[in-house]
Amino acid sequence: MAIRKHIGQRIRQLRKAACLSQTALAGVLGITRQTLARMERGEVPIDSEALFRLATYLECPVSHFYEERDAGEIRLALRADHPELLDARLRNRLLERLAAIADLEVAAGLEIQHGLPPTEPMERAGERELAIVQEVAQEERGRLGLGPVAPVSDPVALLESLDVRVIPFQLAPDGEQGLLSGFSAFSESLGAGIFLNSHPALSVEHQVFSLMHEYAHLIFHRRSYQPSSAPYRTRGRSTSPAEKIANLFAGHMLVPPAGLRRFVGSLGVVTLTDIFEIKRICRVSFATVLTRLQQEGLVGRKLASRFWAIWKKNGWQIQEPERMSGPLCFHRRTERLARRAFERGEVTQDFLADVLNLDRRELAVRLRAWEEEALEDAV
Repeated sequence: MAIRKHIGQRIRQLRKAACLSQTALAGVLGITRQTLARMERGEVPIDSEALFRLATYLECPVSHFYEERDAGEIRLALRADHPELLDARLRNRLLERLAAIADLEVAAGLEIQHGLPPTEPMERAGERELAIVQEVAQEERGRLGLGPVAPVSDPVALLESLDVRVIPFQLAPDGEQGLLSGFSAFSESLGAGIFLNSHPALSVEHQVFSLMHEYAHLIFHRRSYQPSSAPYRTRGRSTSPAEKIANLFAGHMLVPPAGLRRFVGSLGVVTLTDIFEIKRICRVSFATVLTRLQQEGLVGRKLASRFWAIWKKNGWQIQEPERMSGPLCFHRRTERLARRAFERGEVTQDFLADVLNLDRRELAVRLRAWEEEALEDAV
């Protein structure tokens, strides 16, 4: 079912349960009865401000309008030792963002879908399972046109080419509680989304790994996500099997075995300088490179211990050395969809302002630029 129709049905159900006429509820929202009727039929979207006013008036959470699209739930997976860092307000705001982008896709003439490969749920992390994970990672590199060697130059664009929405948010690390790097969500009706913590305190290397980590969850665990309150241990001896799987997949996607072996093959002995060069090429952390070198047997235990000691002594587990400059680029896909939906006449300006996170003046400038470009294209 289209998202607009689903939300329209929920509005109609709640209005009738409250014994309100369309005229009365339209007055609360500051719109005409005809516009509300079209919203209830799913013919036009309702902007977030009006939806918030409606939720407040009817005394229900905004998320209520998005519920029961996928057997009653949108499944979440958290990559955090402390899932409580994702409070209800932030979670609902981000899920509303995912729903808004799905609405935008419909307005742009697309179907809600995802390009995730079909896989069986994998919850154990034994030798057999981890071997399968490595195979899937290499198959994914081939399917996405990366081949066995090339680095992932733009992970956001890569995932969005599969219709996996990448939605950034900013949440400062908490020294006492921990860190929420990101999480992913999936439902049959909304598709797939990855929510990435892009706070400046987190290195780009950390963000890149988190993206691929959550992509692994979507591949292997989307049918069996635990409730958002369930903890996932991300490190140490008690690391959850699902986390081991996601970490291994991310490492193999970002630092492929063939590329690593080709680089190291002519070196003889790996040095600290070599690790930094691989780190720069693959856009990953020092720890990720060293872990992959060990996994591929390219660094012995004694030498690896020396590198890990340097890593710990310099505090690189807290502050990434030689951090990449320049943030990841978000929102390009959303902007393309917004322009297409606008040109089709399927969205209101209020909806566009909300989904693009622009005020009315900024939106007016953007719309004028689109119109001018469209004229130039026509000429």
